[in-house]
Amino acid sequence: MKIFKKRKMKKRVLPDKNLSLLEAKINLKIKNKNIFYEALTHKSYLYFHPHHPYNHNERLEFLGDAIIEFIISWYLFRKFVKFQEGELTLIRASLVNRERLLKLAEKFELEKFMFLGENLSEKGLKTVLSNGVEALVGAIFLDNDLETVKKFIEDNFFEDLGEIIKKRLYKDPKSELQEILQGKYKILPKYVVLKEEGPSHKKKFTVGLYVEDKLISVGEGENKQQAEIVAASKALKKLKKNL
Repeated sequence: MKIFKKRKMKKRVLPDKNLSLLEAKINLKIKNKNIFYEALTHKSYLYFHPHHPYNHNERLEFLGDAIIEFIISWYLFRKFVKFQEGELTLIRASLVNRERLLKLAEKFELEKFMFLGENLSEKGLKTVLSNGVEALVGAIFLDNDLETVKKFIEDNFFEDLGEIIKKRLYKDPKSELQEILQGKYKILPKYVVLKEEGPSHKKKFTVGLYVEDKLISVGEGENKQQAEIVAASKALKKLKKNL
């Protein structure tokens, strides 16, 4: 059985034209091309092309991740003055997650612009693209200023904010699941870390949700809490279908 699905490298346009197309996608003028070439270089590409003149994008990913969290936290803090820390955290998690980053990667057609290795699995590619959006944010910040990256984040991450607030889509699925299970069935869910991987600054957790020793759902996240929330959301969908 093949663990990795081999992908053929796509022919890429000339670098200058490549970044010109990216400029149109992100609606920003690129001044320092080197920063963006680094943001678009995944370390898997360097394995096959060791003479590639740019570093991989993990440092920019680290920076972009911190900037996204800061800008969104700052915005929510000022916008929703009556909300407590717990609610703000849940709203932020609704705005910044793997699904959101993947949607933005698709919007920017990021795969077309990235330097990628040849043996990325489909799951691996999704992780690379979502991390690539964070690296892109880091590059935008370094190439411009805080105000520019703030506008970029507000334009691209807040599309569903109104609906999230109106429908209370940020409600903690763990609490809701526990209320239903405890109230209706007199049982509680149990969360177990199945896997922990990645560098210390960018961990990925896989958590299994068990009810009476039966695995009900699995969730992934950048921390244990986020993975538990994803697992609880999946379990809630299954449970509500049977209620």
